[in-house]
Amino acid sequence: MASLWQRLGLTVVCLGIACASSGARRFYVASELSTQDGLEGLTIAPGPWPEIPAVLTQSALVPDDLVIPTLQALLELPGAVDSCDSHTGRPRPEASEYCVALYRTPSDWRVSWPARNTLKSSSSCMPPFGGVEDADLGRNLPVFGYAHNHPCASGLSNQDLRTWPMAKSEGAWVMVAYGTTPDGQLARDEQGQVIPAWGWLATGHRDAPRFYRWNQKGEVFRWDGDRKRWDFQARCEPSPPSMLRPEGVPPNCSAALHL
Repeated sequence: MASLWQRLGLTVVCLGIACASSGARRFYVASELSTQDGLEGLTIAPGPWPEIPAVLTQSALVPDDLVIPTLQALLELPGAVDSCDSHTGRPRPEASEYCVALYRTPSDWRVSWPARNTLKSSSSCMPPFGGVEDADLGRNLPVFGYAHNHPCASGLSNQDLRTWPMAKSEGAWVMVAYGTTPDGQLARDEQGQVIPAWGWLATGHRDAPRFYRWNQKGEVFRWDGDRKRWDFQARCEPSPPSMLRPEGVPPNCSAALHL
């Protein structure tokens, strides 16, 4: 059976929309990805993303040495930042949101290739809920959360706060706020405790990026590049939908997130 890499045509000429001017592939579009159990929403991302070096550590927590380069690299992808019309505030045609999964192998931490929507690339990208197929180790590696960008400098959304890894449990696919493999094996630390998953966002502007992370409790942190640490910002929870604002309302946060 052909590998995912062969099925996706990594060794052949890449699609124009997924290539940089040098001809090297930078990302995938959703229609190129295979799916778990044939379900459209459970896409499987190839890994690792060559632009992000693996981080060799036995740490049970996702290392910042992996997270920060990933968020920086997302903003370097085509249309990933400063892609709104300055007059209307609406996304320009090239605006694109990309999703990646952060995952662990027995010896290191890695990032999946980024993927964006096949059509309407500025809309919310679909994380690889079906997991990652690693070029070296294959499938069923634990995923610890997803990172993505907002091309028009917008802040954290309600959907962001609700997005966690998916796992199969008793025949059904469920969202789990912990590091998990697609077949439902929860990742555990040396004490046998489950390891919480995180979400990450790269937004802002090319000359003033903002990086956020949050956990299942809704605790939101912002990266301080000078001090090399995550600073607590607020506790947020998704807001209910509003008929008066069909475009969506911002999350309900205990304090305003610093912009």
